[in-house]
Amino acid sequence: MNDPGPDDRYRPLSGRRRILIVVLAIATAATVLLSLIYRPGGVERPPPAPVPDAERCAPGESDGCVGGKVDVIVPAAAASR
Repeated sequence: MNDPGPDDRYRPLSGRRRILIVVLAIATAATVLLSLIYRPGGVERPPPAPVPDAERCAPGESDGCVGGKVDVIVPAAAASR
């Protein structure tokens, strides 16, 4: 008869413990966010150089220049049986 019920074993968290949990959650979230933004140990590369205007397609030009089209030769599909 001295068996405590489930309500008797529950003890709410103290104020200090709640503050500690909130501070740890905020610190964890900030650490994850900053590691995603700044990528520690990542190599910073310079941006690629712009393409010179001489290599760009002139008006009416479509192949042999940057951004041009290339003709592709594709074999005919085999007939199915």
